[in-house]
Amino acid sequence: MPPMMIHIPTLMLALLSGFAMLGLQLWMAQRSRLQFLDLAIWTWGSWSLLAGFALLAGRLVLPLWISALFGNGLIALGLVIYNEAIYRHVLGRSLPRWVWWFAPGVAWIMTAWMLSWPLALRTSAISLVFAALLMPAIVVLLSKGWRAEHLLRSVGVTLVAAAVSLMLRSYHALMHPDEYLDIMQSSLGQGLTFLFSFICLIGAGFGFVLANFERIARRMEDMACTDALTGCLNRGTADALLRHELERGRRERTPVAFVLLDLDHFKQVNDAHGHRAGDAALRAFAQEVRQRLRASDVVGRWGGEEFGLVLPATDAAGARQLVDQIRMAVAALALSDEEGRPFGLTVSAGISVASADTPLTADLLFSLADRALYCAKDGGRNRVHVYEGPTHLAPGTAPGAAC
Repeated sequence: MPPMMIHIPTLMLALLSGFAMLGLQLWMAQRSRLQFLDLAIWTWGSWSLLAGFALLAGRLVLPLWISALFGNGLIALGLVIYNEAIYRHVLGRSLPRWVWWFAPGVAWIMTAWMLSWPLALRTSAISLVFAALLMPAIVVLLSKGWRAEHLLRSVGVTLVAAAVSLMLRSYHALMHPDEYLDIMQSSLGQGLTFLFSFICLIGAGFGFVLANFERIARRMEDMACTDALTGCLNRGTADALLRHELERGRRERTPVAFVLLDLDHFKQVNDAHGHRAGDAALRAFAQEVRQRLRASDVVGRWGGEEFGLVLPATDAAGARQLVDQIRMAVAALALSDEEGRPFGLTVSAGISVASADTPLTADLLFSLADRALYCAKDGGRNRVHVYEGPTHLAPGTAPGAAC
């Protein structure tokens, strides 16, 4: 029975087709409205690999020095570009500049130096170079990238598989040099290691596309839930979480406090110092609030200069203590506008509590906190008021009636 063989020219054609399809898909993806993604960089890497394989496949009609030197050089350049895409996507920065010069240069110099070597030795050495070129991306993906998009994990795993296959190819070429007498020689070992190594790179490319779109989906979800200016939750999301915490408070028989915070005379800040200074003040205020909250607490922007806090398992005394700390921290903020003119902020707050004995709806809890906020403002602002009146309010009752 004749040994199993893989037809290398057919394999090369399949890989060329695969990288061409990947390059086309990437080109179409990065031409969409989501052009800020790192797909353009990966696209250039795929085109470089495609050109490199085309030159290697052209060994039948091209001189050896052109096919080997430029083919391997372009493949090395493509792998470096893949590293650049990974670095930008995961770390938000470029590869060290020396890598751009050193890595492709080593591949070119080594290939030129080895042109007179037997193909088996040349294949073993260049396979190790290609495996080494994958290592920076693998390290980043298996450390920082593992905690980013879930689909980046598949990119890391496939790149590991590609590197392992390249190392096996290097070993196989040394152990079975008779199967590496010609690059187009049909051989099971040469064909399998070559195929698996570069099929993994194609798979990594498709995984990278999906990871980019996973990031976009997550950003769109964040945009739908958060206020773009302050980073707080928007009113709809915070209101939904308030209802959820009230339900849980009923089940667990624990109080839930709700706080309305309103920056005093904020319109005067915008009028006197400009809207940019006002926006900066809102961001500074939100940061001061977030620094003092527990992981279970929620801060949302209800609109304009009004914010809401949802404080699970918190009674009136605990809520008042927290909000007083926030009020004093806000009053101590040293702010200035673009012209360097200083200004300050103060905040008034109204607190209402749904206790285990008097469960309240979210709407009623909000109304009670709103009444307490009016009391704080009527009392001179820059103060905290806890609602202690009746919990069933008749429609049309004056806001300050419970003070």
